[in-house]
Amino acid sequence: MAQRIQNIPFAKLINTRDLGGMPAEGGKVIRPQTFLRAASLYQLVPSDGEKLVRDYKVAYDIDLRIDKELTRQPDSPIPGVEYRHYELREDVMEHFPNIPTMPQMYLNMVSKENSLDALRNIFGLFLEDVVPGEKAALFHCSEGKDRTGIVAALIEDLVGVPRDLMLEDYMLSNEAFKKRNDRYYLGTRLIMRKAKADSFRNTYQANEFMLTDMLDYLEKTYGGTEGFFREALGFSGTDIAAFKKKILQ
Repeated sequence: MAQRIQNIPFAKLINTRDLGGMPAEGGKVIRPQTFLRAASLYQLVPSDGEKLVRDYKVAYDIDLRIDKELTRQPDSPIPGVEYRHYELREDVMEHFPNIPTMPQMYLNMVSKENSLDALRNIFGLFLEDVVPGEKAALFHCSEGKDRTGIVAALIEDLVGVPRDLMLEDYMLSNEAFKKRNDRYYLGTRLIMRKAKADSFRNTYQANEFMLTDMLDYLEKTYGGTEGFFREALGFSGTDIAAFKKKILQ
């Protein structure tokens, strides 16, 4: 049965959602207790870890951050949960002063070889090791917005979740960080003109156009997300069919 996706309340873990219940192709839905998206697990408290395992069957903690981030704020370990690190984005400061814009970073994450290799490993684990209702995967970056949002969108688009619901899931990150985002914006307005401050918002809040531009790129380059999985990531049609069969009900 299709369900409206929403943030799950935890003591410290924020921006956390179970993709279960999202409507997909053929009148099916994504199985619950299969994929969870979240922000960093750095401040996770034991009760949150227990809830993830008990209520959501989380068996894998998939960390998408770069080495510097996880060295600075390592994930809090969860007993019984296997930690995996797949660096989805390069360190942007290595490109200083020509740091890519946020929209370009989204495109980089589905075109640069280091990110493609990470996605191969992530979806290989999803295909081989995730068992709905028994061994779920939680994937996260620092805020659960950009890198996490891309992985979630690839799952959702591959199985035919309607675009408006994909964007609703993506934009819920702004709800989780609303107070923080409002504070950032007020701060930038003190030192920037409004147009500049409005533009700077793209670095700290979700914006629909960044995700839709990335999906449009996949459509133009590969004929869609399924083509991307075949041509760029190397998954076969059989692999894709098996993935859909496993995670849909």
